[in-house]
Amino acid sequence: MPDRQPPPAASLSAWDAFVENHPQASFLQLSAWGKLKNAFEWSSQTVALTDGAGHIRAGALLLLRRIAGLSFAYIPRGPLTDWQDRETSSALLAQIDAAARQRGAAFIKIEPSLLDTPANRSLLASYGFRPSPQTVQPRSTITLDISGSEDEILNRMKSKWRYNIRLAERKEVTVRAGETTDLRHFQALMETTGQRDGFSVHSFDYYRTAHELLVPRHAVYLYAVYGGQVLASIVVLHCGEMAWYVWGASSDAERNRMPNHALQWAAIRWARQRGAIRYDLWGIPDAIGQVAQGMADGLPVPAQEMPVDVEALPAGDLWGVFRFKQGFGGMVERTVGAWDRPLNAPLYQLYRCGVALQAARAAGHPPQQIAKEAVTALLPQRPADPLASSSLQTVESAAEWRALLADLPDPHVLQSWEWGSLKAQTGWQAQRLALPGTDKKPEAAFQYLWRQPVPRLPLRVGYVPKGPVLDWTDELAVERTLAAVEATARRTACLFVKIDPDVDETSLSGRRLLALLRARGWRFSPEQIQFKNTGITQLAQPEEALLESFKSKWRYNVRLAERRGLAVRLGGEADLPAFYALYAETGQRDGFLIRPLSYYADIWRTYLAAQAETDNPAGGALLLAEHPDEAGPVAGIFLLRYAARAWYFYGASGEARRRDMPNYLLQWEGMRWARAQGCTLYDWWGAPSAPDDPEDSLQGVWRFKEGFGAELRQQIGAWDWSPTPLLWRLYQRAMPLLLDVMRRR
Repeated sequence: MPDRQPPPAASLSAWDAFVENHPQASFLQLSAWGKLKNAFEWSSQTVALTDGAGHIRAGALLLLRRIAGLSFAYIPRGPLTDWQDRETSSALLAQIDAAARQRGAAFIKIEPSLLDTPANRSLLASYGFRPSPQTVQPRSTITLDISGSEDEILNRMKSKWRYNIRLAERKEVTVRAGETTDLRHFQALMETTGQRDGFSVHSFDYYRTAHELLVPRHAVYLYAVYGGQVLASIVVLHCGEMAWYVWGASSDAERNRMPNHALQWAAIRWARQRGAIRYDLWGIPDAIGQVAQGMADGLPVPAQEMPVDVEALPAGDLWGVFRFKQGFGGMVERTVGAWDRPLNAPLYQLYRCGVALQAARAAGHPPQQIAKEAVTALLPQRPADPLASSSLQTVESAAEWRALLADLPDPHVLQSWEWGSLKAQTGWQAQRLALPGTDKKPEAAFQYLWRQPVPRLPLRVGYVPKGPVLDWTDELAVERTLAAVEATARRTACLFVKIDPDVDETSLSGRRLLALLRARGWRFSPEQIQFKNTGITQLAQPEEALLESFKSKWRYNVRLAERRGLAVRLGGEADLPAFYALYAETGQRDGFLIRPLSYYADIWRTYLAAQAETDNPAGGALLLAEHPDEAGPVAGIFLLRYAARAWYFYGASGEARRRDMPNYLLQWEGMRWARAQGCTLYDWWGAPSAPDDPEDSLQGVWRFKEGFGAELRQQIGAWDWSPTPLLWRLYQRAMPLLLDVMRRR
């Protein structure tokens, strides 16, 4: 089938009028920007979708280039279309495809002005785009509201920034718009700044051509001057209701006169005179944008509310830039970044390979790793749609399940085959499911449990304990996995499904996950089955250093227990009744519910048996503290392990010898046992849900654990998803009452 012929380009005046009046107006879509790129190894073409009267409804400025024999089309901050209007957007994309194909492009790269939300990413994927391995324009930025009065704008800044703006004026710094003859100053300042801050600089011809094409209609070159000397300069562009601070440079002279603050204030005033109501500071570290994205479901966040210690940021790269820009107030926002639409699959894969090679070399990777990354980039890519249906694979054998988990990061013991088998004995149905990835490795896996909580009531609930298991920093994998869990809940006719993965809620991936869960309709569960938070002691250190990481009183108590004749030994199945007796005594003393011996014995026996299997990553150990003057153990702990982590699941002690500190010696020997199994983490299995609340019931226990070097990990907790949210709410209200009635019978 022959390629569709591209439509004729719109007149430049009509095109610019369309761009300037579009809600997503950007200087990067102006015809003058296309002319600038034409002068430097690019070619440009406008593609416009018009109505019956010839008015432009949607369009894009395409920049085309051929590098290393590969041609591609690039649409910076476009296309300009209402993405929710599928008919219009699809028609525009068809015209863009035709224009790009006629020019021999292997793919189209776009960087639209869409906020980075799950809905927007899914929207782009539905049009056949996939996240690009290469971003061109800044993805995260700070934008200022410059509507209202000048006093209102100044009051939104930090007080120090307002002071510096006025200080520059008092110190006789003036700001003026430059002419062509001033470009030599601008170029010299750019080269000084580039050398100082480590970035590349365009040629003099580039900045001169930009000046000729963009000034005065769309741009201004501003210069801060003191005593006849140019101290700093910035270039600001304007289009529609927005202005952008695009380039900036300064010398090392007279920096205490605050020329950069004066320049930004002059730029804001210039933009307001042009009719702009927003001012884009054009680029901050993307890590900051990722934090903001997680805080507000992808919506902008006030820069001064970011949970970042500005003074502690490193000086290099864009961190110093962020420190400067955030003082002007405004909102931190992050766009979806660059997305690609392949037109020639083999050539597009070559492009991905080239990007991978370039990134690997820049990172200083060894040749073998570079080759591996290049080969990976050449492999067929997964579907671009993060929510695309994938064939979940059911895993039927313990060996296969263990092999899958071995290829995934940090699997939890509650996702072990053994745990599912145990739950199957108590009324749960257990399914082990894998989401295929590339390189014959899984993208994710999860053990899905479901049951009817009330006999004879046709109501099912699902649970993925401490899962799913995947790389939580992989945004697409996270979306696909959540979609798979939701689909499984529907397939098993569950009213809702609960997940409670070990994801740090304070991390970037944790903030992104929380935003995504809310966006997909998940709710923080009123029923937290497992402990929300936990503590971790790092075991990957010499034994002497590990002991030294304890508080001094804790080290003393470990040695005191030994001096007073206590010893710890590994127990076996025959010791389980004695350990249970201690556990029941502990429950009665401390006021927690104890189940029958048979419940615990099944768990303990299962993991003791797993421990005896040479190749099993799961296992457990019963450690008992004994004294020669006592008939039985005085205290004990039961540890579970999986791969590189051990968990302190059960602890028990009697009244005898409590002053001899058996619990301190038990924990020390438990860590030594875990290290001998190759574990690098010791999970204390429980920490206060509200660390700052002195009334939290776990505060006393946490003080004990903290003394062993435990670091608090605040997890995201349990979240529920229901295909019928109304029924979920009714269930949450009715279930406690129903269970109370049943207990009275």
